Amino acid sequence: MSQITLHAPAPVAMPRGADWAASAFAALLGYVERIWAAASARRSHLQRIDEAVALRRLAADVSRYDPAFAADLFAAADRHIDRHGAEV
Repeated sequence: MSQITLHAPAPVAMPRGADWAASAFAALLGYVERIWAAASARRSHLQRIDEAVALRRLAADVSRYDPAFAADLFAAADRHIDRHGAEV
């Protein structure tokens, strides 16, 4: 018959400054998250504006051949901007 001996590890004290380092890291992550969210919102806003400008350009081209359809495209561009609260 064999015998196995298990040793319990000795308790280890938390390193000095660990609480401070964890708090600083959490604050840094929160700051980076706010910057990331603001940049993402700004990119999304600019993308909506670019899409509306492209649609208006298409509407201007189409207006020579089909003014009613062009009016629908202009209205769609306006709705796209209004729906998201962007300013062109």
